Amino acid sequence: MDFVNDLCLLSETHGNMQMKLEDLTNKAEKTGLIIKIKKTKALRINTSKTDPFTLRGESTEDVDSFTYLGSVVAKDAGAVQDVSQ
Repeated sequence: MDFVNDLCLLSETHGNMQMKLEDLTNKAEKTGLIIKIKKTKALRINTSKTDPFTLRGESTEDVDSFTYLGSVVAKDAGAVQDVSQ
């Protein structure tokens, strides 16, 4: 495999998500894949925690919605945005 375009990580806590991101990065690099932090987005649902997720000293971008495998995933968990496309 030369690249992975879409990957979604889910976690219930900030600490667990940070660990998953670091583990994924380490395993990817061992196989020659590189995670580009500028393309990595974070969508937080049902949390007040705003500490950034970091990778190699850089922070991920927080977003309110994104398209994953053709479907809109939104912070408000609604489907209105996806249905209207």
